[in-house]
Amino acid sequence: MSSVRGKAQLECPCRRVWRSTRLNVAPAGGGNVPMESLPSNLPESDNGPLVTIGIPTFNRAHWLKDCVLSALAQTYQRYEVIVSDNASTDETAGLLRQFSDPRLRVVTHERNLGPIPNWNVCVTEAKGEYIVIIPDDDRAAPWLLDRCVSLVRTDSSLAVIIGIGDVYLVADRRTMPAASSRKLATGIWEGIDILEEYLRGRISAHVCTIMFRTERLRASGGWPLDWPFAGDLATWIPILLSGRVGLLNESCGVYCNHAETQTSKFDIEIRLKDLRRIVDLISDRAEDSVRDPKRRRALGSLAKAYFALHAIGIIGARRRGDATLRDLLPVLWKWRRDLCSGLMHIELSDLFPLARSLTLLLLPAPLTRFVRRCIRPLRRKRPYPAFNDKHAVI
Repeated sequence: MSSVRGKAQLECPCRRVWRSTRLNVAPAGGGNVPMESLPSNLPESDNGPLVTIGIPTFNRAHWLKDCVLSALAQTYQRYEVIVSDNASTDETAGLLRQFSDPRLRVVTHERNLGPIPNWNVCVTEAKGEYIVIIPDDDRAAPWLLDRCVSLVRTDSSLAVIIGIGDVYLVADRRTMPAASSRKLATGIWEGIDILEEYLRGRISAHVCTIMFRTERLRASGGWPLDWPFAGDLATWIPILLSGRVGLLNESCGVYCNHAETQTSKFDIEIRLKDLRRIVDLISDRAEDSVRDPKRRRALGSLAKAYFALHAIGIIGARRRGDATLRDLLPVLWKWRRDLCSGLMHIELSDLFPLARSLTLLLLPAPLTRFVRRCIRPLRRKRPYPAFNDKHAVI
């Protein structure tokens, strides 16, 4: 393990390699291409890592160890792991000193730079041609990089590989299996095909299961500072609408859903505003990239339905706490036009999740909590997955 200590993200040693780009590091109609049908055009040189795994962290030593172990457990070998420690004050530094694996580098900041700039440090420091960001409470399956590299071997121009992942609900100690597409197999597709499946809820993509071309991220400035809630979507959705991308239609990681996540702390208004901006982002990019007017309109309808379903879910989730329906009525009234517009475009497959969210929203909170308590013992409890690597040195 090597360590880098810097006062600010802009003082990155590799900054001189791409002076023409600037990262956001200021503080706070085609079909599938079978993989075997194309020759490998990926350079096979062993000079340095092909992929970088970036792990941004802050005061989560209790999550971090298993995250690092899962990163070091990859079956693919040409990669590095970077941990960007955002001035943690807990046991993070001591934990990382326990690792002596040469694939691991630690970047330590003397002051907290904010969450999104810390993510972009990983992009700045990356030596790999491709990068995967794994938040410190998420996990990557050991085969993630192997599957991603198998796709880029067929087409090294791919800017992004979209993988799917499970969701672990900490409060319920329950794993929700990844949603996988019945329409698209693992392979190379037009990005709009994958985006339509995502908006319909037929694939569950998470940042920890997505591999980007590093220079593509750098050219766009990394993760945007002005998207506090939906910055990941704002990063990879435009890439999907720019051409052909890869899809891994199997679970390649686990996203952890708990009360300590960064996004869970945001106000409802911040969440809804970001989701509404995603609708506009899709509409604007589709105007330039989708030539078929009919498909362009259909994509806009899917985006509106996506907003409505997720917005109702976000609002309804507040009823699990101490928020009353009266407390939430002003929010519902403010967003009524966008909600109604989206609900007009929902599909039959959306009716059950919509009914579930509306039930949570409209029924008295004590009744919904009682029902959840009754159901919880019937659900199978599963520990949060931790992938260990016999080759990791700790």
